[in-house]
Amino acid sequence: MLSGPPLRLGLRLADAIVPALPSGVAYALADLAGRAWYRFAPQRRKLVAHNLARVCAASGGPAGGTSFRRLVRTAFVEHARYYLEMLRAPHYPLGRMDQIVRVPDWPAFDAVMARGPTVLVSAHIGNFEPFGSYLAAHGLHAVAPVEEIEPPELFEFLRARRGSARGVDVVPLSKSRRPMLAALRAGGIVGLVAERDLSGSGLRVDFFGHPVTIPEGPATLAVMTNASVIVGRCLRLGPDRFEVTGEEVTWSPSGDRRADIENLTRRIGQRMEADIASAPEQWFGAFQRFWPEGPA
Repeated sequence: MLSGPPLRLGLRLADAIVPALPSGVAYALADLAGRAWYRFAPQRRKLVAHNLARVCAASGGPAGGTSFRRLVRTAFVEHARYYLEMLRAPHYPLGRMDQIVRVPDWPAFDAVMARGPTVLVSAHIGNFEPFGSYLAAHGLHAVAPVEEIEPPELFEFLRARRGSARGVDVVPLSKSRRPMLAALRAGGIVGLVAERDLSGSGLRVDFFGHPVTIPEGPATLAVMTNASVIVGRCLRLGPDRFEVTGEEVTWSPSGDRRADIENLTRRIGQRMEADIASAPEQWFGAFQRFWPEGPA
């Protein structure tokens, strides 16, 4: 992988060129790249097919045949679009966010967040990046942890484009506990993408009929700060167009903090499971090993 000056130069060029392309041209190139990726990456194709077959088998979708192969191929195209949008989304004009991102239930979301601390939770589905800009356009700010990736130049490049000017204060996952708690204790917002258990220490649940562990972080933060929880998704409707839907997962302290965390984690997981089932082709969590016994 490129690193150092060549990588920095490449990133600067991409950051200058991709946002300037007409939407139709940019997405056509991404779609072409996604189809090529599907064709020439057999191991990744096998992994994605394994994960999506489990989703479809449990939710009534096509788990084989031509329709399933088309779904897997579409997943590669949708994921290529996600990478494209990582470069385009930071340049969306804040004054146009209501046209770029539709939030039909915004009054309900706004009312929940106005009550006090709020944890926003999503699976790795669609593209949650534009919603940060939508929050900024509505005068709101969130703190969100992000997994550190190599090389450092790439991590810092992506982190800078998700920064506070776009509504989200991105913090490295390994250093995120203190700023997240501080934000919630001040009545603010924390955003988490939380169906993949990176540490392996999460709660064991059945996800699409197969055991896996999912993170307890969102529920733990909510219980520690008495925060509200909204589980939602930001799906791609088309080039530079998105829609956010979700619902509040209500809870109240029982006096048993451990039980509250486990119960809330299960309910969050169930909601994320439903979101993934409704649009499996946009679940880019499928591009990583999700279940322990899945292909590497």
